[in-house]
Amino acid sequence: MLFACISCGTNNKPLSDAQKEIIKGEVKEVANTMFKGCEEANVNMAIESFLDSPDFIYIYNGLSFNYKEVVDVLNPLFGELINQEVTINDEKYVFLDKSTVIYTTNCKFLENYKDGHAIVSDPMVVQVTFKKINNKWKAINGVESSVRQNAKNSETSKELNQVELMKQMIGSWQGDIAKDTTYFAECKSYGTTGLEWSYKNVTKGKIIKEGKQFWGYDRKVDKLIFSSMDKGGDIEMYASWFLSKNKYLYLPYSEISNPETASFKIEGEIKSPDIVVETMVVNNKPVITYTYTRVK
Repeated sequence: MLFACISCGTNNKPLSDAQKEIIKGEVKEVANTMFKGCEEANVNMAIESFLDSPDFIYIYNGLSFNYKEVVDVLNPLFGELINQEVTINDEKYVFLDKSTVIYTTNCKFLENYKDGHAIVSDPMVVQVTFKKINNKWKAINGVESSVRQNAKNSETSKELNQVELMKQMIGSWQGDIAKDTTYFAECKSYGTTGLEWSYKNVTKGKIIKEGKQFWGYDRKVDKLIFSSMDKGGDIEMYASWFLSKNKYLYLPYSEISNPETASFKIEGEIKSPDIVVETMVVNNKPVITYTYTRVK
């Protein structure tokens, strides 16, 4: 009992400034590795310091995860990323004792996804409690809170000019979409960054549906946002962007932040200047494919 009391008292002895600086350097090195893993979309590096224990807990915007749940969430998520750009604004250290430190940073995360969309978390706060176990600093608890919104993908935007690529669609198009039913569409340029579409479905010479779409480029998210309205129907909002120079995607605007789990989306491919193929995907399952041909 006497030895335990002596040991406990030694651990709680106030740290000198010199000791704090040494510990701060050790913890910062571990935190830097964690953020480097995030930047490189390397999940193993990002969670290298996380303690694989039933006692580990990570809280993200009000949701609580144990170690296994963190791994299960981050593995597929990091697989969808190109990279993340991390900006550290400030860092604070609270020393509970010589083996326990609370690290807090105000920061900004830009997540660049392979499908061309991007999410920025700003402002963002990350707080991690590190404990020295077997001479290694391990994260035993983490808290993350942020405001997330759509942003411009800094990677794909370097090589994909969304406006110029979308202008490939200017012209008249048609395609068979059902028995005895043909889809006709005309796309015109509007201003310098917009498109105007008129479309109709014709069955045995009779128009059964028609409508218009108005497209405009939003430079903040590097995508074209458009409204679509069938004659006599309600207005609907969508977002569209190119994933490569000949493949594009569009989906409901409400699901722009999570295209990988969108309930509905169209995956399009420009096969040639005169042929476009679009596949309707519902709940991540291809439903039907249409082929459209440019009308000369």
